[in-house]
Amino acid sequence: MRDMPEVRKSPVFAALFSFLVWGMGQLYASINNLKIGVGIVLFLGWISYLIASLIYISNVFIIISILIVLGIIFAFDAYRDAKEYNIRIKMEELKRRRVGDVCPECGAELIGNPRFCPNCGKKLVW
Repeated sequence: MRDMPEVRKSPVFAALFSFLVWGMGQLYASINNLKIGVGIVLFLGWISYLIASLIYISNVFIIISILIVLGIIFAFDAYRDAKEYNIRIKMEELKRRRVGDVCPECGAELIGNPRFCPNCGKKLVW
């Protein structure tokens, strides 16, 4: 089985998503199950806030101010989560790289600097 490189997450998109809709950046970055849960709770809180503010708060300036302040806080968190996710992916890729002249998948001896293992076909360069 060949290893495919994982897709990196954009910290800027994560921050933008979480600024616009609380929790969406955390769901996009999804570094672990806890953060997915946090993203769901923040999204439900965002929906609840919008509904409650439309019913109980008559001053639009207050509604928008709270949306912006909390959006900035959650955007920083989502940005950090996406950066952490990318660091984890990079570390996993470094662990999978071959060391020396032996294929990390099948143990076959490698001659020269091949891109793929001639024995099992594992991709050896990223």
